[in-house]
Amino acid sequence: MHGSIAMMDTSGSMGKFEKYIARSFFFWLVKFLKLHYSHVEIRFVSHHTEAKEVEEETFFTKGESGGTICSSAYRKAIEIIESDYPVERYYIYAFHISDGDNLTSDNERCLSLIKQLAEYCNTLGYGEVSQYHRQSSLMSMFAKSEQEDIKTFIVRRKTEVLDALKYFLNKKHGV
Repeated sequence: MHGSIAMMDTSGSMGKFEKYIARSFFFWLVKFLKLHYSHVEIRFVSHHTEAKEVEEETFFTKGESGGTICSSAYRKAIEIIESDYPVERYYIYAFHISDGDNLTSDNERCLSLIKQLAEYCNTLGYGEVSQYHRQSSLMSMFAKSEQEDIKTFIVRRKTEVLDALKYFLNKKHGV
C-alpha cells in the first residue's frame, strides 16, 4: 500500500508565483500517484506558523497569512504516519513545497524533524520556490546536512515544475 503526504507552505510570504508553483507541483504529483498506484492514500497538510491536515480542495484553494514555521508541517506529517501508516505495510512518500522563508530559529528543529520523517519515508522531497535565484537558510541547512534521504530541488521558473517532479519521482532519486 502507498501513502503520500503533501505539505504546502500557505504563509503570507507565499506570493502568487510561489502558490502557483506549489499548487502546480502537487496537482501533477497527485495525478501521477493516482495513475501509477491503484491503492494510494494522499493526505494534505497546509502550514504557516501552525500545520493542519486539510481536505484536498482546501489544500489547492486556500491561503493563509502570517509567518512560517516549517517544523510544524514535519511534526504533523510524523503524527499522521505514526497514527495511520505502519511503515511495515506502507510505502510512504512525503513532499514539502515552500519559499523557504522560515523563522530562522526554527531551522534546527526542522532539520531534526525532517531527519525523523526520513526514517519513515521511502521518498522525502523538499522543493523550494525561488524566482529570485536565492537559496534560503533552510535549504542551505538541508544541503549542508548531507542527509541522503532528503531530496531537494529549487524551482525558479514555471517551466521547472516538471523538472522537480521528474527529479523526485525518478527511480534513482525517489518513487
